[in-house]
Amino acid sequence: MDIREDKAWLLQSRINPFPVSGALSLGDGRIAFTLDEDAGEGSIGWLEKELALEDIASRLRAGETVVAFDYALDDCAVTWPITGGGAMMIVRTPGGRKWVVSYDAPAGGSISQRMSVFTGRSKAREWKKALAEAGA
Repeated sequence: MDIREDKAWLLQSRINPFPVSGALSLGDGRIAFTLDEDAGEGSIGWLEKELALEDIASRLRAGETVVAFDYALDDCAVTWPITGGGAMMIVRTPGGRKWVVSYDAPAGGSISQRMSVFTGRSKAREWKKALAEAGA
């Protein structure tokens, strides 16, 4: 049973985002990021390399579920960088990989982006609470 699931974006890095859309979920003592159908529309070469998967866009169009990460909470660490404006988390994995997840759709400095920062911060607060309740 999922404790929480939200629309989110997986970023290559905080500096060079190349956002990939999907769902961040928390349940049964695990945290996971699953790509959605829109993920194949972006620049996903970096993610294909990271996951050692070819043609993620075609896989998604064919209805395949593509999971970027899925870890037990005990096996990873979640942090909230100040530079993320309160709407970003980093999931550090046992192998040393840092997955950057944003609750705001990365975009240029528009008014809608500034407004989404507030919803991103709100989601971050909810996630912090959900993670604490899950024992992370």
